[in-house]
Amino acid sequence: MTIDIDAKAKALVDAILAEPATDHDIDVVQRQLGRYPRGMVAVGARCVCGRPLAVITRPVLPGGIPFPTTCYLTGPEAVKAASHVEAAGIMQQYNDMLGADEELQAAYRQAHELYLAFRMNWQPVWATARSTLRGPRPAVCLYVSNACMRYWPNRWSWGWEPIQSETWYSNESRMSSTPPSVAARWRTEQRFRVWHVCHCPRKKKRKAMSKESVTVAGIDCGTNSIRLKVARVDDEGMHEVVPRILRVIRLGQDVDKTHRFADEALERAYEAAREFAGVLAEHPVDGLRFVATSATRDAENREEFEDGIESILGVRPEVIPGTEEADLSFLGATSVVNRDDLPAPYLVVDLGGGSTELVIGGDGVNAPTTQVQGAFSMNIGSVRMTERHLVTDPPTQAEIDEAIADIDEHIDEAFRTVDAGKARTIIGVSGTVTTMTALAMGLKEYDHTVVDGHRLSLEDAYAVDDRFLRMTRAERSAYKTIHPGRIDVVGGGAVVWSRVLAKVSEAAQADHGEAIDSFVASEHGLLDGIVLDYGAVFSLGSVQ
Repeated sequence: MTIDIDAKAKALVDAILAEPATDHDIDVVQRQLGRYPRGMVAVGARCVCGRPLAVITRPVLPGGIPFPTTCYLTGPEAVKAASHVEAAGIMQQYNDMLGADEELQAAYRQAHELYLAFRMNWQPVWATARSTLRGPRPAVCLYVSNACMRYWPNRWSWGWEPIQSETWYSNESRMSSTPPSVAARWRTEQRFRVWHVCHCPRKKKRKAMSKESVTVAGIDCGTNSIRLKVARVDDEGMHEVVPRILRVIRLGQDVDKTHRFADEALERAYEAAREFAGVLAEHPVDGLRFVATSATRDAENREEFEDGIESILGVRPEVIPGTEEADLSFLGATSVVNRDDLPAPYLVVDLGGGSTELVIGGDGVNAPTTQVQGAFSMNIGSVRMTERHLVTDPPTQAEIDEAIADIDEHIDEAFRTVDAGKARTIIGVSGTVTTMTALAMGLKEYDHTVVDGHRLSLEDAYAVDDRFLRMTRAERSAYKTIHPGRIDVVGGGAVVWSRVLAKVSEAAQADHGEAIDSFVASEHGLLDGIVLDYGAVFSLGSVQ
């Protein structure tokens, strides 16, 4: 079925001009991107929660600068999903589908012609639309956004507007099954103008919030430990209601070898979850997000774990990919740093039990210091290295050498994605980093108020890491600074940390002629990022 392309394009232009971007829309997009949105005139699509998902820009920016992208994604979760889709090679599948399906080809051609006509009709009237001063995220094409729904069918609310109809078809609840194929959608719903995707904490579109802040809880379930934090989140940041509660559960026990959760590990996790449920009963929250990481990604019986947690806490664990773990760790770590004292770009290193994330952020000139520019999740951590290599007590030199070779191989792979040499400041987060920092400081007992934000030289770090790596577990147990649950694996974490520091420093020397000689220890990482990000979903989702 054909349509009057020109008439439809003019109708779309009229509809956009009738509802220009409000100050609230621009503010939300500014917070989504980390800088002011240049050339934004309207919101092209909204999340089911009401916040802008995609924006429409004028074709010529102030000063006569052409702007090639009329529509682009701004919603962080949508951009993130599209990135995962592209990284997974889904685009090639869609290209193959497009090359083989004549009906799909015709539909795609018609949609493309409509876009061209829309832009031609848009150009003469852009000057009458609202003008702003900011640059976009990369454009994401129609079928990439489509792929977001297919890639994570249980996480994404979705909807579309057929070109030939003003009726919105939507599913504002979580999808319980995989949606129909892209080809089927093209055939059934004619031609799509815009996709509508977002990761929202609530299933329905909300009315304007009656309060300026929300109280949310985050749970970070890693390979070695599980953490709970309850905080109030507002425009000024995060304010603790219940300080972080940590329990060492060793969920990743033997997962590297068996690829399954041990029964006793699951029970330890459930016991911690029941404790957290009691805390949450005393401190009601607007929402709870449970995030699981490395060990859960690798466990074949993870569904059993997810079912058990859901029965206790009422929420299902969200098993996030390493790239999202990296993003959230960066958000948490950089949310509290003094940017006047620490030069950007920042490299955040989150050293967990099963994985280690490297994340580099912007330099504050070409990209905001809060914006992630590269991230990579390495399948190495304190528990993995201990179980994989450091099996003797104390470890032999041969075991240490094997661990170093394994770690260096993973770091070299990560550096092909993350340009770590650009870093000017290293921020280390996680229990291993803060524990080794406390030991280097000579603390008799762990004190997070002293460790948090402490700058330690790399030479001091290397010395303490090597010392405790080569200790027996009995010798480590004499130090109250070390949590009892870390005594057997802290050596594995120490060797990972030393190698990361050394390789990053070398890369910085090679890149800009100045080696990094220290790092900053931070108590703020993934858990803080979970709470901040989840709270922002509520605050950004308020509509006027």
